[in-house]
Amino acid sequence: MRMKKIFIVVMAVFAVYNAYAIRFDPGYYEFVSSDKNTRDAERPMSPYMKGSVVFFRNDTAYMFHPTKDMNVGELTVCPELMGLGIDGTFAYDESRRKLYFSKKSESGNELYEASYVSGEWTNVTKLKIEGVMPVVKYEKNSALPVARYVYMESATTGFYNPTLSKGGKRIYFSGTFKAGKGDRDLWYIDREKADLWGFPQSVGDSINGINTSSREDYAFIVGDTALVFASNRGGGKGGMDLYVSYKTGDNSWGKPENISEMNSNSDDYNLIYVKNTPFFISKRAGGKGSSDIYRAIEIKPDREPELFSDMMLVEPKDFHWILFYFGFNKSDLSAEDIVQMDELAEAMKEFPGAKFLIEGHTDTRGSDAYNMKLSQQRADFVKAKLIERGIPGANMQTAGRGMRQPVVPDAEDEAEHELNRRVEIKIINNH
Repeated sequence: MRMKKIFIVVMAVFAVYNAYAIRFDPGYYEFVSSDKNTRDAERPMSPYMKGSVVFFRNDTAYMFHPTKDMNVGELTVCPELMGLGIDGTFAYDESRRKLYFSKKSESGNELYEASYVSGEWTNVTKLKIEGVMPVVKYEKNSALPVARYVYMESATTGFYNPTLSKGGKRIYFSGTFKAGKGDRDLWYIDREKADLWGFPQSVGDSINGINTSSREDYAFIVGDTALVFASNRGGGKGGMDLYVSYKTGDNSWGKPENISEMNSNSDDYNLIYVKNTPFFISKRAGGKGSSDIYRAIEIKPDREPELFSDMMLVEPKDFHWILFYFGFNKSDLSAEDIVQMDELAEAMKEFPGAKFLIEGHTDTRGSDAYNMKLSQQRADFVKAKLIERGIPGANMQTAGRGMRQPVVPDAEDEAEHELNRRVEIKIINNH
């Protein structure tokens, strides 16, 4: 129990500040094929609504929510995503209710967007990107302007596997552009207007080594501070390997590092983080099909034998539990997240007679007075649910901290705000 809780807290820190927690200690964790895999290929995963993950198997879209033990939850069919022609990953913008995805066309894969209306994705249109979309050109020396479509940049086609960052203002993707370094390179576009995106920009060059003459693909941004991607460049373990690069400036990234703990001698790619839980796809031996979803499990090493049989060893106990994912302006949790209360209550019962402090927090939007009240309501809600599960109310104190102790001080996108909307449970007296 304790190692798992520590891992979840560390992963939360990773998602906000840096990617150091991605360097898993192989003595505590390993990565295994999920029990939800089949002999059919599990195709790329994308974060979706309310902390869920969607992947495709054949022509069917499946959705799951990560479980508390970092596993793939129960699968449900996601019909609204089927029939759109999604090829690879997609980018979901919850605040704008937009979906961005790659779709095959006669000239090569292009980016499209769709709007969520009444439970369906509609209004599917090609994304307007400067230098890519057709523009009107007028012939000179003509009494009548004759319009025709041209492209500002030839061979600017081949958009694959988009992902979203900067609060929905930037899309990263891989592209097979004429101006690229090689196979597929990583690029980004920024939103300039409501319906217009800027000219594609390369993520990296030979200075930091992100884009090479090999294939770079499946970009994913964590907390706008870490860029993870897959590449088959030399020096890896074999096939596509997973890499991470840390942000060094607004549009610059440091030298990529091989995530050796996750990689194998086969293709490893499509690493994502949802609710601070990592998943990726691998074609390594030992799976159920040609490509499987892999997830982390805790390894519990055997205890060292006691040196003296007549000596009692007392293992110190600690307790620090964090519940995230309060909705914006919400003081209660969803039915799915309330399920975690059962595990929390069982963990608290391991400390009979202990006193606990339940602290509520909000994101940094809204007034201080309002957020203090909202954070107190969140703490009180968790306390009430724990009382229902047999924890004595007298053993729990609550406090609202408002927005004064954010995990992400300068939160921009919804994922970062979500990390601030939390309740923390700590032991304050274990006697």
